[in-house]
Amino acid sequence: MKSSYYFDVLRGRSQELPDVRSKVVRVFVSSTFTDTLAERDSLIENIFPKLKDYCRQQYGLEFQYADMRWGIQTESANNHGEVATCLKEIELCKKYSVATNFVVLLSHRYGSRPIPAQIRAPLFEPLKETILKEEDQTHDGELLTQWYKIDTNCIPHAYILQNISSILPDFVSKNTDEVKQADKQWRNISNQLRTCLRRAAELCLQRKQISESDYDEFFISITEKEIVNGILLAKDANERTLCFLREIVDIREHLSDDKVSKYIDMSTSSDVDQEAEKLLERLKTVRIPAALKSSNVYKYQVRWSPDGITRQRHIEYLDKFNNDFYQAMKEQIDRCVQARLRISSDDLQHEVLEHAIQCKTYVSKFHGRSDVLSKLEQFVKNKKECRPCVVHGHSGCGKTSVLAKTATEVFKWWPNRSVSVILRFLGTTPTSSTIYKTLLSISRQICEIYNMSMNAYPTVNQLRDQLEINLLSQIPDNEYLVILLDSIDQLQIDAYDCKWLPIQFPSNVKCIISTLPDHGGIYDYLQGLLQEDADIFIRVPPFEPSTVTIVYNDWLAMKHRSLSEEQSLFIKNFMETRNEILPLFMKLVFDIISTWHSYDTIDEKLNDLKDVDDCIRYLFQRLQVIHHYVLFSRALCYMTAFRSGISQNELEDVLSLDDDVLKSVFQHYIPPVRRLPGILWTRIRNDLDEYITEKEVDDAPVIYWYHRRFIEVARELYVSNLNATDRMNVFQNVVDFFKETWKGKNKPFKIEDPKLVHKYKLDRSDGEIQANRFTTSQPTEFVGSDGQVQYNKRKLNELPQFLSKLAPDISLPIAAEEILFNYSFMHAKFSCSSFVDITQDVDTFQNQSNFKSSTEVKEIQKELSYLSPTYLLFGILLNEYPSNYAFELTARLVTLYGSKPYITQLIKQCDEQSPRHCALIVPYCELQPPGNGLLYSMNKHTMPVVDLDFANNQMAAISLSNKIVVINMRNGDTVIDMNLPIIDEPYLDSTTLSNAIMAFNKEKTSKKIGYDDDLKNSDSDDDEYFKKFMFLVNSTHHIYLVSNHGDMKFHQTSSRGYLFVEVIDRVIGLCLFVEEGSNSLECWHIGQNKLFAKLDLKTKSSIKQVLCSNLSSLVIIIALHDGTILFYTFNDSTFNHRATIDAGKHLDAMVICRDQLICTFDAMVPIDFAHIDIEEISKTDVVVTDGKIMKSIVAFNPPITSKPYRKIIVPENKKDIIDLSMKLFFMIITKESLYIVHVCKGRDISYLCIPDQCDIASICIEHPHLVYTARRGIINIYKWRCIAEEDDHIDEKITMHHVYQLFVAIDISSSSVLTIKPAKDSAGLFLCSLQNGAINAYHTFAAHNAAKNIPPFSRTTEVIDSIQLSGTNAITVDILKQELTLWLYQHSTEIESRRVLLDTVTINDYAVLPNTAVLIITSQNSAEIYALKSLNKDPLLRLRLGVHHVSFLLITILSFYFPMMDHFNIFNKTTRNSIKHQQNNSTLNVQNYLALF
Repeated sequence: MKSSYYFDVLRGRSQELPDVRSKVVRVFVSSTFTDTLAERDSLIENIFPKLKDYCRQQYGLEFQYADMRWGIQTESANNHGEVATCLKEIELCKKYSVATNFVVLLSHRYGSRPIPAQIRAPLFEPLKETILKEEDQTHDGELLTQWYKIDTNCIPHAYILQNISSILPDFVSKNTDEVKQADKQWRNISNQLRTCLRRAAELCLQRKQISESDYDEFFISITEKEIVNGILLAKDANERTLCFLREIVDIREHLSDDKVSKYIDMSTSSDVDQEAEKLLERLKTVRIPAALKSSNVYKYQVRWSPDGITRQRHIEYLDKFNNDFYQAMKEQIDRCVQARLRISSDDLQHEVLEHAIQCKTYVSKFHGRSDVLSKLEQFVKNKKECRPCVVHGHSGCGKTSVLAKTATEVFKWWPNRSVSVILRFLGTTPTSSTIYKTLLSISRQICEIYNMSMNAYPTVNQLRDQLEINLLSQIPDNEYLVILLDSIDQLQIDAYDCKWLPIQFPSNVKCIISTLPDHGGIYDYLQGLLQEDADIFIRVPPFEPSTVTIVYNDWLAMKHRSLSEEQSLFIKNFMETRNEILPLFMKLVFDIISTWHSYDTIDEKLNDLKDVDDCIRYLFQRLQVIHHYVLFSRALCYMTAFRSGISQNELEDVLSLDDDVLKSVFQHYIPPVRRLPGILWTRIRNDLDEYITEKEVDDAPVIYWYHRRFIEVARELYVSNLNATDRMNVFQNVVDFFKETWKGKNKPFKIEDPKLVHKYKLDRSDGEIQANRFTTSQPTEFVGSDGQVQYNKRKLNELPQFLSKLAPDISLPIAAEEILFNYSFMHAKFSCSSFVDITQDVDTFQNQSNFKSSTEVKEIQKELSYLSPTYLLFGILLNEYPSNYAFELTARLVTLYGSKPYITQLIKQCDEQSPRHCALIVPYCELQPPGNGLLYSMNKHTMPVVDLDFANNQMAAISLSNKIVVINMRNGDTVIDMNLPIIDEPYLDSTTLSNAIMAFNKEKTSKKIGYDDDLKNSDSDDDEYFKKFMFLVNSTHHIYLVSNHGDMKFHQTSSRGYLFVEVIDRVIGLCLFVEEGSNSLECWHIGQNKLFAKLDLKTKSSIKQVLCSNLSSLVIIIALHDGTILFYTFNDSTFNHRATIDAGKHLDAMVICRDQLICTFDAMVPIDFAHIDIEEISKTDVVVTDGKIMKSIVAFNPPITSKPYRKIIVPENKKDIIDLSMKLFFMIITKESLYIVHVCKGRDISYLCIPDQCDIASICIEHPHLVYTARRGIINIYKWRCIAEEDDHIDEKITMHHVYQLFVAIDISSSSVLTIKPAKDSAGLFLCSLQNGAINAYHTFAAHNAAKNIPPFSRTTEVIDSIQLSGTNAITVDILKQELTLWLYQHSTEIESRRVLLDTVTINDYAVLPNTAVLIITSQNSAEIYALKSLNKDPLLRLRLGVHHVSFLLITILSFYFPMMDHFNIFNKTTRNSIKHQQNNSTLNVQNYLALF
């Protein structure tokens, strides 16, 4: 059961949100540098990779470590930022880590004790005074004054240690010798400053001028400061910290050794630093034990070696240390995670929390905007306004913060109501990056909140319709919902037209969206959809300069900072000269000035900053100087290139794989571990802290830009500007990382600096070294100790997109092996990705240009042409049942095994790896293979498509379900997608009309009444032309005329229901209506919404059927229930009676075929049909008697069987066809067969019988020799023709024969076929609509060619209900219990024999004697035994059981046993021999039996 907290989160009500929702174990490793190299290197190589794998596999967590002693570079020393960087990293570890966050390694070194980088003025001034007056150290005082300057911008004032390079410029020189000399100078100065400050601190402490904590600032080491913050001040130190103490028992015996100074603090070359030793002893014996339990402290004793502590000489110790470290970490992680972290599998809650946490961040920085909030409050409270509200403004104006603030203020605006808020910051998470995923996520959230059900439809339009029609309308009236969608301009371009946005919401639902006013035409689209109104289009204006001053003062006070008068005046003037002051611009400028010291000179380059992008470039240019251009640019390149962010481990790994980065970092030395020192990225991240955000993407913690402007500027500077070589290297590094190219291997690394080559003796290898980069493992799935599988969504989503950016010759072979034809990858992808994402990946590689590409690339793309349509057949189903991937794929592609190498490889993997997911292994092709002629599939409907038609000279496909969808057939675009009025019954039919009917004036035209296919015959494909469309739709009880916007222009309702609805004139807009059980016809002018004419029949019998035919005039044919057929013409609003025929009470149905009325009769009339010439009736102005009407009766030999006919189908007539064989052409569907009635070679009426038990059939008059039939999900396409043969015995006698062939069969296993619509202009092209709402387009000849090498599957007439196996045979009974079928399935499935029972007889039960015979018990109480392979022959034995016979029946090779009859009935000799013959002389044990009833 889901908790109240869960629902509070979904409803936007939770007040107990964390700052971040972490899934990280982030450990700060504190140690002194030179004496713990062996331990730290061993951890990096052996233990940290194991912990990364353990956390991922067991808990889905990312393990990160921060080793700040490794990689400290010149710049970090130059600005004295080492201590601040380390302490900030400790706080981040404590903030984000869900388990262990701090580990310390200590031995005999106390560590570095640098002078403070900043000293508070109240502390610094008495120290300086003491130095100058009492110590009488004028030189020291001058040195102190030179290196420490007061910063009055700091509150309280502080003295700041100056950058080394500001006084010693050579410290940052590119010349190594100059750097060494400057470093030596700085060490001397630093020692002098340290000495004088410590002496002064001792005197001031004695006089109680300073506190002990102030005193410690000048004495304790960086390591102790880290321990204080990581352990001593931590409330949960025993749960999240560890300490490892190493004692070198004999180190004092070797103080004269060369390397001993690296392992113990020395004051001279032979004396131990007593002060450091005392402080270290206090730390190890007093301070740490006071905070940590003994179980958290691990102690070791080792002996000295001439090389110090090395991995070669201290193997046993390091093994124990490694094992202890791993076990201690593992135990803490287990305890913390199990106690504190609840990993939920609810992706929806993850998504909602991500946006809620972002909202909390935005609200915390919100300032002002009361005018905009007031307008939004008025909108929310306006009950009459049901349209969405649009918040707009330029990038950086604060739209996002306004919507975030609205999300919290809504509960104050509606204080006494049950309110829910759904909030999405679009583009900030993968789920909110496309409108499809966003609508799906919002729909799921609504269903969870209000306990509804929904379907995960595959298209945006379907999701929108479901949301608008089904979900929002079900929200209770006493519940209120606010939907906030920020930055719709962050969506993909296909969402810019905003057709996905519902235009009208229920009165208790409010929708607010935000967008840029000048991006992609979004604002214009919204104006067109919503009809711009000041109340619903709310602009977020820039700030005024006066407001900036107020805001800046507030922000500076929060940071305990201020500005000098000169600086304040500069900023005031600077802002007054800006045209628009956007909040983001303000923020970026503030971040620059908030770092100003009072003594800093103002950078005049600031005057060049005109907008947000200028500020970002200024920031990046400053930081790339500080952090080195190559490192900084590549770090930002990788972070920006990933779709929604990059994890810290991923970034450090890909930077470590980047040789250009390592060359820039290792300029002066090569560390023992050849990967990027973590501190280098940490320093960059700290400087970008205000502009990046941590969030969860693909079940992993990632960092990404918090505003789109940073994304675009970073992409412009560091991604788009890459040259071809760098671009390939960057993307290749990411690909290598995810495919584990260098996992556990050495990646060669080329050292080009001659000094380094000489220093590290690399002359023989030409500067090349083998470097293990220690990258994190990237399996496709992680399996925990409990067997729980967690998929590596980072790899699944990022590897395809980075591969696609490489050249096809590089990308496609890798994609084929790692992704497209890789079972593990594809199964995982289907398990956790939408089918839309999968098809996009496949299409991306399939559509890559192969110009001048290798043969291998072309072969891969060729095989993808098989794989892609295969996924169309079952892909959506796999999103629900991903474990069926191998079965669905192999069952369709196994025929290609051996002939297509990549598909062969994939099938092999399916056989080897799939049993752990699905036990079915497919030995042969069992399901519809790919290449079945499917051109595309349109998923525009959520309900069954009941009507499908062409218009606009077949340039438009119009489909009807509970909505009208019009597709432009030239480009596949949806030009109209319109919901119909909601009714409680399905719609039945639709007719497309022109909006000209609304203005038609009958008095101004002499046009005769009748059809005029203006829309059908036009060939315009201009989208503007489609706006002329109107639609007449009808259900059983309703008739509507609606515009292409959904406006209702006409509505009629019948309580009895409509028997007949047909438009008789598309130009005037006339429509005939007939109600059930009625004796009258009404003709309505639907454009004018008025009755045009009415015909009342003076008959006792009611109307049974009505037909219309437009010949010389409009003829209306009315059949009554008593068999009377009435003929009327219709001109000038008058019905004119022209003829009456008495067809008799056995009249069944009528259809019109060109100028012939086809009449069929029930089984009492021994003819097949009659046809009546109605052309003459249409021409006459007088009543024609029955005797003068030309009538013909057709009785075939053999006759068409059986009656009543299920359907009669007439192709859509085309008047200009003069082929005499088409004069009479229609099809009849009976229970058993399809009959094509036609005139053979212009001579005799005949028919072709195709034994196909179809539900629907279709044919195109332009291509009459292609016949389309469908039964459930199977489409059969036949070719047929007439053959004339001369009779040798009779002169001039020609005999007509008919031949047909099953041209191709298409299995659409996903859904039943409802309609088939062949195209007139393209032979073989057809559309079909499906029960699931899809519309598929196929090409018959493409399907035929693809099926040449794959024979059609055998199938039963009806769906199989049950199956029994017998050796290599299977026996099935259909759902109607009338068809018994024997299948062979050893190497392929085929039907060997079958028996179909009579209509009145069914199979009650059946049983199989292995490989021999089958017994059936029928509904007529008979038992029949058939030889297995001769089911179509007479039974071997038939017994009448009687009504009161047996409670059970046992059959063996010798006898039947009827216990209640108390006797045996032994087979005679002939029967026994027959059975033995059928079993191929096999011997049966007499105990074998068929069934027990």
